Formats: sequence, structure tokens, C-alpha cells
Amino acid sequence: MRGVYLCPVCGRYVDEESHCGRPAAAVLDGATRLRISKLLSLALRHDPTALGVTVDREGWADVDAVLKGLEKAGLRTDAAVLRALVELDDKGRFELQNGRIRARYGHSIDVSISYPEDATSATLYHGTSLDYLPAILREGILPVKRRYVHLAVDVETACINAARRPRPVVLAVDTQCLRRRGYRVYIASHKIRLVQYVPPECVEKKATC
Repeated sequence: MRGVYLCPVCGRYVDEESHCGRPAAAVLDGATRLRISKLLSLALRHDPTALGVTVDREGWADVDAVLKGLEKAGLRTDAAVLRALVELDDKGRFELQNGRIRARYGHSIDVSISYPEDATSATLYHGTSLDYLPAILREGILPVKRRYVHLAVDVETACINAARRPRPVVLAVDTQCLRRRGYRVYIASHKIRLVQYVPPECVEKKATC
């Protein structure tokens, strides 16, 4: 993961070593950024006690409490850098609002988030392993421990997800097929869509990374 830098010209946090034609000042190295991102995902999606925070029904946690939890974990940062991490996240996994932060998707804890519907996408993509393919073609794609199945808007994003598994493969999903069967597709971020279930007949084909 790239580090975080502060541009001396425009004052923006960026993930590039130079910006506006000038070298940018290092704020977080890539390894620290990755550790913070993983701990945020753990606490806001699955286990709030990992940061000692409380997550409300809509998934929100207090930013100050999150910062204190990060500091206790040896990852001291501030609200401005936390905002930069949220804004620079390429999958749009987190959002900030009124001094609160939450994960947009990926929860196993019981939260209720209202998502806008995606009524236009034709094809979405799911990264998985060839080991799971026979079960998927027989039973469909299930959310397993999460609340929704995650689908990517492009092959590249799905390939990143698939790469975490042995024998990665990407499946194309026919979203019109989903809608005809009554399954709504929701917008979690600019790169991720959510659906409760993908029937096997809506899995179109394998795509290559």
C-alpha cells in the first residue's frame, strides 16, 4: 500500500511522493497506512472492541474514540490524517460524517445501513477461488459471514479481491438476471455493489485477470 503525503503547494493529502510539481512531505508510510486500514476494517465491520469503540445501529463510531483506540494500538494519528485515509481509499470502504466514521460495507456485526439502488449496471464481477467454483455453480454466491455478497464494478477490482485466495478466479454476474428474480443491487461505493444473493443461473462466465 502506498504511503500518505502532504502536498506543500495545494495542501492536500495525496498518495504520491510528488504533487503540483513539488516533492510532498511524508505523513504515513505504506506499512503504517495498511495497519491502520486493517484495524479500522476489523473494528468497524466485525469487532468494535478491537479499538474499544461503540458502533451504533447505522454503523457509526465516534472519531475521537477511534483515534484513541488507534493510539492505544501504537498507531497515533489525528483527525486530518484519518480523513485523508478515508478519502484516499480506492474502494471507498469508509465514510466520515459529523465527527463519526463507519465502514460502508462488509459488516458481519448487526448494522442497518440504507444504500441507494443501482438500477443500471449490466455486468458486475465477483472475485473468488477456483476451489469454490463447483459450489457456486450449484448453489450460487452466498454472503457467508457477511450481510451481503460483494460485487465489483470492474474486473480489475474483482481481481484484487480474488488475489487473496488460492487459485483466484473472477466471475461475471448478470445483474439483469438478478433484478428479474427480485434481487436488488445496491451501491456501497464507487467500486463496490451489494446484493443479498446471486443465484447460480446469474453467474455468466469466468473472466481473466
